[in-house]
Amino acid sequence: MTIFQSYLFVGNTENTREQTQKLSKKLAIDLSPSSPDITIISPKKSSISIDQIRDMKKYIFQKPFSNSYKLVIIENAQMLTIPAQNAFLKILEEPPKHALIILEATNKESLLATIRSRVVTKSIISKNESLKKSLFLTKGANLSDLLITTSDIDNPSQWLNTQIISLHRQLLQSIEKNQLESSVKVSALIGQCAQAKLMIEANVNPKFVLFNLVFHLNSKPCLPAGRSNP
Repeated sequence: MTIFQSYLFVGNTENTREQTQKLSKKLAIDLSPSSPDITIISPKKSSISIDQIRDMKKYIFQKPFSNSYKLVIIENAQMLTIPAQNAFLKILEEPPKHALIILEATNKESLLATIRSRVVTKSIISKNESLKKSLFLTKGANLSDLLITTSDIDNPSQWLNTQIISLHRQLLQSIEKNQLESSVKVSALIGQCAQAKLMIEANVNPKFVLFNLVFHLNSKPCLPAGRSNP
């Protein structure tokens, strides 16, 4: 397994912590709160200050006691102040070899682009969240919400795959309930997602493809909530 020194896990609090636990387990790191080789940084008064990052710097340059790594977990990293991010960036540029840094965040937009470029980012979306997002596309959400949803997608091709699978489940449910009109429209949406995926695979700009898909969907009438054929 390739080990990097800095990670950014994006998702809800439960999912990002689960990802942190999985990585720690692979590296045989004891996540016990009493471990001298682990420190968790949390927001104080709704933000993470530069003083907290300075304290972290003193800690992380100390050699580990019982683990192979000195682990730092930054909870709600989207709450890092700009001065704190600038100080943190200096650590990311030249971290000690024994350092492992994990940022857990609900979104990545609040983080400096220079920070995002120096970490391995993984967006964690649960199966329920993935299905919710595919249904979101079918229920006539406004254009602004749709654009916000799609702009936060790290792997558009993989995301489209997930949507096609989720929409296919919805299609089967519509067929079982004899909802002909809904079935036709969900089937058309599956085709549009598949076409968008082909465009991405043909090296068309992924963001352009997703935004084009959103604008196309927004120009169509939303799907009925559950009409059945008489």
